[in-house]
Amino acid sequence: MRSASGSDIRCVLGMLGVDVHSKGLRTLARLLRDRGVTIVYLGEHNSPDGMAHAVAVEDADVVGVSFSTSTYVPHTTALLAAMRRAGVADVPLMVGGLIHPDDEPTLLNAGVAAVFGPSSTTEEIMNFLTDLPRARDRAAS
Repeated sequence: MRSASGSDIRCVLGMLGVDVHSKGLRTLARLLRDRGVTIVYLGEHNSPDGMAHAVAVEDADVVGVSFSTSTYVPHTTALLAAMRRAGVADVPLMVGGLIHPDDEPTLLNAGVAAVFGPSSTTEEIMNFLTDLPRARDRAAS
């Protein structure tokens, strides 16, 4: 799968903290992989710093985290801070899972690029991904 800039899309996916309901994230990983997205699957129990490090090392174009608990605002804020420290703040972050609609503006104002809830479709996510300018492409221009 290629972004609007014509480059392949490399996506890091994982879960933060003790959230262990990973079925949604595993399903998303498979669906995106089947559509040509390169997936780096980190699984469960990641720390914000560990996930940010993986985003840097894997040269990711986008990072996605999934939540099925109510801890998504503090964990997302911590991940965004870790991404700044790791020098990958320009990599778009998408958040998905059981996200309360009232919290979506908080996440977007914090710096999240997109929020996908339980009713989001694979096509909506793919449209977001294919419209992404890659961080590498932005840095080169």
